[in-house]
Amino acid sequence: MIATYAPYLVIAVVAVAMVIELRTGKIPNWLTLLPFLLFIVVAASVPDRSVLIWQLVLAVAVFAAGLLLFAFAGFGAGAVKLMSGLALFIPLAKGWIALAVFIGGLFLAGLIIARARRMVGSEDSTWKVMNSNVLPMTVPMMLTCIAVFFVW
Repeated sequence: MIATYAPYLVIAVVAVAMVIELRTGKIPNWLTLLPFLLFIVVAASVPDRSVLIWQLVLAVAVFAAGLLLFAFAGFGAGAVKLMSGLALFIPLAKGWIALAVFIGGLFLAGLIIARARRMVGSEDSTWKVMNSNVLPMTVPMMLTCIAVFFVW
């Protein structure tokens, strides 16, 4: 039963993370922990846990790739942890779709945010995304979740 509602809860977590990241430029640790806790609840409620093994493998792969992006490309640690938690809910068959949507969303969000900064951004803005050159990773994460959970 809880597995049916898990995508909605994951979307809610990403939405809260997105607002916080747009405002402060950081994703709190307590928020990155929620997808992992939700996965434990889902794993405890399904009769056949063997299907979840591939979800764990995908999450480990995303975490490993995220660590490389953290080290070399400037991804935040909160984004890496949240992406790994989200990977727990993406079916393995949709992994490539999720990756493609995330990369596309990354470019799209970058263009939109850069345009918005030029139009209304200022150094005295209280929104971190409008007063510095950061790209919030939660925006493409939200697009990925919506696409994987509800479109494909």
